[in-house]
Amino acid sequence: MSIYIPLGKIPSSPQERKELLAQQVEMDEYLSHIGLTQVQRRVVDFLISHKGYSNEDIEVNREFKIDLLDASFNARADIALKIEGKIFCIIKCVMNSLESWERHSIAFGRVVESYQIPYAIITDSENARVLDVVEGKLISEGLDSIPSRTDARKFINEKAFSPYSKEKAEREKRILYAFDAIGCSTNLD
Repeated sequence: MSIYIPLGKIPSSPQERKELLAQQVEMDEYLSHIGLTQVQRRVVDFLISHKGYSNEDIEVNREFKIDLLDASFNARADIALKIEGKIFCIIKCVMNSLESWERHSIAFGRVVESYQIPYAIITDSENARVLDVVEGKLISEGLDSIPSRTDARKFINEKAFSPYSKEKAEREKRILYAFDAIGCSTNLD
């Protein structure tokens, strides 16, 4: 009995089939070894198989140290997409209520790096909300609206990554701190 393994396309030769199978096995091993939630696992698989990202473009559970005037804490990106050494997008993986994480994601993208991370996405692996961090607004919905790696590369080459206003940064950090204090779990068990 044979097992069906989705390859993303029909191979044109036995050699290409072998290469596609090797890539699929490598991706499965990668996903099983990095300790992801179910939502993260599905999103990483989608990014690699449908949006053209590679394992090297994806950072999972990336920690950022946030310093306030009176405290410091770590904020975590469920998934960070890096292109040419810069984080292009952060992804928050949740089980439901995508809208309730919009403010958190915008604040996160504005202050965790020395520049504003241009995009934030909130997803439950079936739905997605894509946010423009700089403008602070929703720009699209749906998994298909997540930028491909090709689109991300174009953006990186065309746009400057600008810092967020230092005068306003403390407020954004406090928003992150409040979400951190709530400590909502995003694990699907």
